[in-house]
Amino acid sequence: MVTNSNLPEHYNDIDKIYLEIWERLVDGKKNRNSEFHQCYVATNSDKFPALRTVVLRHVNQENLSIGFHTDKRSNKINEILEDSNVSVLFYDHEHKIQIRINGQAEVNHNNDSTAAIWSNIRSFSKKCYLVEKAPGTQSEIPTSGYPSEFESILPSDAELEGGYENFTYINIQIESIEWLYLHKDGHRRALFNFTDNNINKQWITP
Repeated sequence: MVTNSNLPEHYNDIDKIYLEIWERLVDGKKNRNSEFHQCYVATNSDKFPALRTVVLRHVNQENLSIGFHTDKRSNKINEILEDSNVSVLFYDHEHKIQIRINGQAEVNHNNDSTAAIWSNIRSFSKKCYLVEKAPGTQSEIPTSGYPSEFESILPSDAELEGGYENFTYINIQIESIEWLYLHKDGHRRALFNFTDNNINKQWITP
C-alpha cells in the first residue's frame, strides 16, 4: 500500500519491514513469477567466494529458515560441509528492495526430510537429478548431462526414482536479515539479528 506522499507504509516502520520481508519470501516460494522465486547463494570456496542462482523452495518463519534443492555432487555441497556459513541475496527490481540473509546451511541427503520433499516434487524437476556426471564436469561437446535415452523425453515414474540418490535439500538456519529499500527521497536500511528466539531490530545507514 502506498500513502499520499508516495512512500510505502514500511518506509519508516521497522515492524512493517519485518512483515514485508516474510510476505515476500513466502510469495517467492510459491509464486514462480515472483522476483524472490530465484535467489543467489554464496558459499566459501578455496580461492574465491562461490556464487550461484537457486530456486527458493522452502520458507519457515516460525523456525527462521529457508531452503533450496540441489544435486549432492555439486561443488556447493563440499563447500557447505567445509564451512556452513552462507549468504543469500534477493532483489526485486521493480520495487527496489534487496534482502540479504546470513545463516548456517545444513545438508540433508537420503533422510526423512528429503524423502518427504521428494514425494511432492514434480516429475519434470525430478529429471534434473538424473544427469550422469556431477554438475560442473568438463565436457568435449555441448551436453545436458542426461542419459541419451532421456534426452528429449520425460522418464517414467520408476526411472525418475533413480534421481533420488542425487537429490539434496539445503536448509539454512537464519542468523540475520538485512533489508535495503531504494527510493529517490532517501534509501532505508534495517538489520534484524536473531539470538535465542529473540529479534533485535536496528535501523542502519544505507
